[in-house]
Amino acid sequence: MKKWSLTVLLILALTGCTAVSAPVDSSPEPQTEGIAGLSAENYPHVDGSTATLPLIAGLYSRATGTDRKTAESLVSVSKTSSAWRSLYQHGCDLLIVYEAPEEIAQEISRMDFEIQPLGLDALVFLVNRGNPVDTLSQTQLQDIYAGEITDWSEVGGEPGPIQAFQRNPQSGSQALFLKLLMKDRDPMESLKGLVPEEMQALVEGVAEYDGEGASLGYSVYYYAQEMVNHPDVKLLAVDGVAPNEETIAQKQYPLINNFYAVIRADEEPDSPARILFNWLKSEEGRGLVKEEGYVPAN
Repeated sequence: MKKWSLTVLLILALTGCTAVSAPVDSSPEPQTEGIAGLSAENYPHVDGSTATLPLIAGLYSRATGTDRKTAESLVSVSKTSSAWRSLYQHGCDLLIVYEAPEEIAQEISRMDFEIQPLGLDALVFLVNRGNPVDTLSQTQLQDIYAGEITDWSEVGGEPGPIQAFQRNPQSGSQALFLKLLMKDRDPMESLKGLVPEEMQALVEGVAEYDGEGASLGYSVYYYAQEMVNHPDVKLLAVDGVAPNEETIAQKQYPLINNFYAVIRADEEPDSPARILFNWLKSEEGRGLVKEEGYVPAN
């Protein structure tokens, strides 16, 4: 699948909920595919996480017959926390989204949603490609982020301080980090500058390597590998298992979680959001998830 450019990612990160209107079809060969009952005119408002943008674009293209390039220019997300809030505040109709952060999960626990796992993704750890460390155990990662391991020489690397990036509390990747890795352990308070607002900034920070220290960060596999794939960043194996489509699909990689399609439970049976949600649960929907480069949920 083609990578999303940095410019496109930055533009999309600054925009809000997907609210698309009928596009001007400039494609010389418009697609003929569609989903019965849906068109550009009645397409529901879809929001989600940054890492689900390609799937959201592919879904809009498939449902409305819009060419893919135009679809990519029309869709946007408000990102994980805001997307969940948008759904229960009736700002959007359907989510394609990652795990809700704990604070948001508590807020939405009173709401009646229908949640369908769409695919599998993984929490992955990133280092500069020049870092000799290729694998860390979950315990080592926990100790690093608890502030108990502070130098790369303690985990088989070159002497130098570990600059451990974290994400902001509202991000989907931070929710997965706390749920899948830290569990009942509290992460240390990160230094100023090591909690970037945007995932792209974290990847860029990890990519920088000054020869004296090295950075460590985390993301989800699809974003890091499929959407960015930075040439100066490598993904670490965890407990000796490298993250890739096969190890994620077979659940061999240890830090795996679903991402979801979500609607309000009171959606009418013939509403556009319900039609789209039901289609995503079908074999055709599963096929689209795979076609877009994600690992479909079992």
